[in-house]
Amino acid sequence: MDHYSYLIDRQRRFLLIGMVVLLLAVVFTLTGESVQGWGLPIVSRAEEPKRFWWAVALFYLGGIFFIALYFFGISS
Repeated sequence: MDHYSYLIDRQRRFLLIGMVVLLLAVVFTLTGESVQGWGLPIVSRAEEPKRFWWAVALFYLGGIFFIALYFFGISS
């Protein structure tokens, strides 16, 4: 269990979640398809560009938010 003890720390979880969400945003940007939230239908850049970019922007902002929580040490 010592190998994974760093995942238990709340601060590192914020960093991990932020990196995963940013990675998803990059993948969605490159593929041109995104989910419009968790478990909702897929939005295509070619068919609905405005909804697509809003969805991708929310993923970018979410990733930056969690990484900021890690760097500024905001924790309860």
